[in-house]
Amino acid sequence: MKVADLREHLAAALAGALRRPEPEAVALTADRVKAMGVALAGLDGAAEVNPEALEVGTRHAAIILGFHPEHVRRLVRGGRLRASRIGGDYRILVADLWPLLEARYRAPGRRRVPGRGRRI
Repeated sequence: MKVADLREHLAAALAGALRRPEPEAVALTADRVKAMGVALAGLDGAAEVNPEALEVGTRHAAIILGFHPEHVRRLVRGGRLRASRIGGDYRILVADLWPLLEARYRAPGRRRVPGRGRRI
């Protein structure tokens, strides 16, 4: 998929969410659009991307999640967030950020995101 097409799709998804009456649905869609937008930042509109393979570094993941970059590194080292180490930084798939974003909108008491290998 071309970057320009994906950006148009994200804008349409956000516009559709803004018409919904549920505030949680609007907020979650806005968070997901923000995550994808951060991953697409700086890419040429004609470039081809696979939305499932988009990844970001620690600093960008922190921007998406609203955390400090060191907290994101602790989540990775603690096994609560999958990442691969490339050079001196972690690379995190945008899709792996979804559970952390969705945890914000769960009912109180069930906010923890399970780590790798754990079962709920």
